[in-house]
Amino acid sequence: MGFGQDLRNSHEGLVKLQDWELKLLETVKRFMTLRVKSDKEYASLLLNISQQVDKHDNSSQIHYVSTVSKSWTHMVQQTEQLSKIMKCHAEELNSGPLHRLTMMIKDKQQVKKSYQSLHQQIESEMHKVTKSDLEKLKCTYRQLTKDAVLARDKYKEAVVKGKETEKARERYDKATMKLHNLHNQYVLAVKSAQLHQEHYHETALPLLLDSLQKMQEEMISALKGILEEYSEITSLLTDEIVKVHKEIHTSIDQIDPLSEYDNFIEVHKSPEAKEANVEFDATLLEETENLQANEILWNNLTA
Repeated sequence: MGFGQDLRNSHEGLVKLQDWELKLLETVKRFMTLRVKSDKEYASLLLNISQQVDKHDNSSQIHYVSTVSKSWTHMVQQTEQLSKIMKCHAEELNSGPLHRLTMMIKDKQQVKKSYQSLHQQIESEMHKVTKSDLEKLKCTYRQLTKDAVLARDKYKEAVVKGKETEKARERYDKATMKLHNLHNQYVLAVKSAQLHQEHYHETALPLLLDSLQKMQEEMISALKGILEEYSEITSLLTDEIVKVHKEIHTSIDQIDPLSEYDNFIEVHKSPEAKEANVEFDATLLEETENLQANEILWNNLTA
């Protein structure tokens, strides 16, 4: 199966196919353009929140070594790294697949224009050789036939009358010569038209269609490469991004609840000191009677 073999009478269908593919490429281009914009904005937001967190952390640090703090700081740093990676990927997407896609759209527009121009050219030549030129010759052929018949009749009439026979014969011969020469010209034109028609159907048109198919297939291959590169660049499973998330996961694993406060205790521990004993204040008894320190008084007043 192929364009040249199976689509010789499908010119309109091929034009519609190219229009549809161009619209598809424009849609892919708009999608990639928005993806570049989205990834750049996402990278900018990641960087912004990382910087905001850094400001907060720097203004509210407690001076002791904390595994939670270390892990958190590392997570913020890796988020900033992720921002740089996303920005880099957006720039790669813009200068790589998106740029190549833009060039492909221009090339495809040119291919369509060239195909339509060449198809119109060979169609016009075909119509000229097999139709318009032959129609002109046929019209002249009919006219010269009438002229030859009229000249013949006048010659016969002159012979019967025996008057101006030579002149009539000369006009008859001249009209017959024109007709015969045109007949030969028409025979050659018909043969030429047959050969041109055969060349058109067997060589020229199939060659044009096969060339179009080859260019179409090459562009499909190029588009496949562009989409593959897009997939690789925008993948969240690239080595760089996976490494960032592994670093974050590792930093979280390093948090140890049992040892988290060891350094804090070491920094802030209090020195050992003998606490003063609590004693009954004997001065309270200086002006009292029958009251003893550290003894409960039991009488009819307290009972």
